[in-house]
Amino acid sequence: MAIWLTGCAGFLGTRLAAALTKKGFDVVGLSRRPSTTATQAVSIDLASPEARPCLTELLARAGPPEAVIHAASRQPGPHGLLPYVSSNIVATAAVLDVLHDLPPKQIIYTSTLMVYEQPAPLPVPEEARTYGGSPYAITKFAGEQLMRAFQSRSQVIVFRLPSLYGAGQTDSFVDGLRRLAVENRPIELFRRGENIKDALHVDDVVVAIGACVADPPASRFLCLNLGCGRPVTTREYAEAIVQAFASHSPLLPVDDCASQRFDIYADIAAARRELRFTPTPLVAALERYAEELRA
Repeated sequence: MAIWLTGCAGFLGTRLAAALTKKGFDVVGLSRRPSTTATQAVSIDLASPEARPCLTELLARAGPPEAVIHAASRQPGPHGLLPYVSSNIVATAAVLDVLHDLPPKQIIYTSTLMVYEQPAPLPVPEEARTYGGSPYAITKFAGEQLMRAFQSRSQVIVFRLPSLYGAGQTDSFVDGLRRLAVENRPIELFRRGENIKDALHVDDVVVAIGACVADPPASRFLCLNLGCGRPVTTREYAEAIVQAFASHSPLLPVDDCASQRFDIYADIAAARRELRFTPTPLVAALERYAEELRA
């Protein structure tokens, strides 16, 4: 089975390619940087004018893929609006345009919990109101809508993901706590550590996407939240990280407001029902993270 995987050289894409090739899938990795884990690597900027002829030539040479996983994305950072539009909207449109006449059986799109209006009802369900509070959220939700319009041609599965962590990720909330813990530095917990955040080890997402490819759900279109499945406070994350890394960092609850002023965790009932999704318990997930970094 041939799979196109965009963003194949990224944090999530690298692990997805390794897992899927291990299961025997023929993974064509599409990314700006060459992939080291795909069956075949194609260096391409999907937002560039050269993307369409390159993809068209790939279709003519190898035929249409049976599945496409669109994981390429401009992640949150100090970028202007145009880079987000190019990476998250133009690139998505380029992929769908090329596949219009030779659609795959399935397209999987990785989105974000940040598309939800905040504060949201907890746990936040897929039916909750969406609101583009940042260029990243606006453009990821626009990508979702482009995908939704393609469901007449392919099965479309949208995954709304929380913050991800694991070896190779350097700018997540969990990674920030880890850097303090390994140096035994004090960890300040804003709002006295009572803020609720949703985060997953990246391998949980890899398992969910792999299950979706191997045994597709029946629905033509699905939007599924992934997350830890329960309210986890920043204090609980910090305590588990200190334990996993055998750290001596003191935890310092403070009253200052955090940069995230709202609580969020996802309702994952649909993912449990459709994919039998079961997130790894927090302590076990962070111990896995620690083992990866030691290795």
